Amino acid sequence: MKEHTPGGPPSLPSQVQVQRLQNQHDPTEGEVFGLTTNEGQVIAVALVAKSEALKHDLSLLLPVPLTCIGRFQVCKGNHAEPTLEEGQFAIIWDQQELHIYMQEEQGVSTGEYIILSQEEFNEIFILAKVHFSLDLSSKNTPSSIRNVIQSLTEQLESPSACFRLQNSNLLLQNSEEGILSLGGSVTDGTETVGSAFKGSGKKKTSHQVAAYQLMLNRSSVELTDAPVIRIDNRNATVLSTIFNGEAIVYLEKSTQVCYVAELLAQGVTQQLQLAEFWMKEQLSDKKLHGTLTSLNSLHYISGHVVNVIYPDDVDERYLETYRKAVHKALVFPFDRPMMRRANRLTPAPGSKSAALTNTHVGLKPSTVDGDVRIVPGTYGYHHYMQNRFDDNKWGCAYRSLQTLVSWFRYQGYTEKPIPTHADIQKCLVDISDKPSSFLGSRQWIGSTEVGYVLDSMFNISSKFIFVSSGAELANKGRDLSIHFETQGTPIMIGGGVLAHTIIGVDWNAQSGDISFLILDPHYTGSEDLSTIQNKGWCGWKGPDFWDPAAYYNLCLPQRPSCI
Repeated sequence: MKEHTPGGPPSLPSQVQVQRLQNQHDPTEGEVFGLTTNEGQVIAVALVAKSEALKHDLSLLLPVPLTCIGRFQVCKGNHAEPTLEEGQFAIIWDQQELHIYMQEEQGVSTGEYIILSQEEFNEIFILAKVHFSLDLSSKNTPSSIRNVIQSLTEQLESPSACFRLQNSNLLLQNSEEGILSLGGSVTDGTETVGSAFKGSGKKKTSHQVAAYQLMLNRSSVELTDAPVIRIDNRNATVLSTIFNGEAIVYLEKSTQVCYVAELLAQGVTQQLQLAEFWMKEQLSDKKLHGTLTSLNSLHYISGHVVNVIYPDDVDERYLETYRKAVHKALVFPFDRPMMRRANRLTPAPGSKSAALTNTHVGLKPSTVDGDVRIVPGTYGYHHYMQNRFDDNKWGCAYRSLQTLVSWFRYQGYTEKPIPTHADIQKCLVDISDKPSSFLGSRQWIGSTEVGYVLDSMFNISSKFIFVSSGAELANKGRDLSIHFETQGTPIMIGGGVLAHTIIGVDWNAQSGDISFLILDPHYTGSEDLSTIQNKGWCGWKGPDFWDPAAYYNLCLPQRPSCI
């Protein structure tokens, strides 16, 4: 790969790194990982703190081609001028302001940084996913494991490593030419990635994704000697596992296609190095066992992809020590899951929901000029008649509960499936809230029952707000705003015979004006986002949306503090 000379101040994607630094109160320091684009723009993507808790290279947690491009430090008050290598920079947070230092030819100088929006960041890169399945079999010794990984690494670094672009006849090879066959609009290896995958992203706010399949071309290896077979009759224990992997690589859109295979091979190599770590861990810890699976995460708080793999047959609780070490190394918060299996970038087979997600994205803003607070992360829109189940006119609270559970699933708090109406009814009967005749009925439930189910089935506690009139909800702006800022969970609200889900609020503290972002479970149509938004099934509603003659109960789920 050719090198690019950096120029100008460093760029940070959105406010993620700044916020993470400003949330640190204890002195700490580490490295800034990122890259220099083809145009010489320095982009800082991830923070990696010094850590002795992890037994593998911290850089393996980050995708190719990120490398160390600078340093960061959190201190209290005065600080010394950092020592930097040529072309590097430093970010220092002294509990009051951020200081930027640049290493130039004449010495270290103070500088500035640029904040990139998520849309700007997504315009520069494509996420390349490389799917692979490798048989990792060796004797149960560290040296044997090392030899197996080294052998596969050598294949990846050779022309035998080929990558087939999904739904295309484009086949890339890790060689000087970089290409075996071309198709579609790609006519030359010098064409850029952005041209090759033009239009692969549906939303500017989303990452464009290109999916590849690793294919090891055995016939490309030249043999100079006849094969030799050695038979060893000694007893030996064999450690064998299938590694179902998915390497994630950042592809700059201005990169030429002929360089892509080399980057993809590096991504798979990093996954193999993580697999080597886990295989060696299995030798000494018998509780670690099962197929190795990639669980690359792109959490809305991290701001960047994180590479993790876990053995399949291991309980989440047993992996908590490792997750804590990862959180500490990447300066992640310790009060929410980001590295659990449920946080994976690509959903597990069979786990994908038919429900639309984040149906509020693209809506026109509220007319209230206030402080807008919206549910962070991802939720699913559950409504009447979904999954071919007829709950029209009685299942709105059940559907609202399903939306609440979907948020906890997407954020990684649970891997339990979204409960069906039958599951919900059985739970309420089991805890003696309802009689056995409730099973299979079409009886309504309210916010209290929603709280019971969240607590019993998912160990999620809730707070409640009660108002005697819908008109009183106009005075709850502060309470709702604080909830979305601190907890961020969707709210189930029931009044009269209707239930809705509140996923945001726009509240002006000075004027008292308020608008509610409502997800209406009474929708009976198909998963058509245009209809859902244009017909108001998901939209901003004023105080007059609520019935002044009805009392309302609000269930506010509380986010568990865990990782």
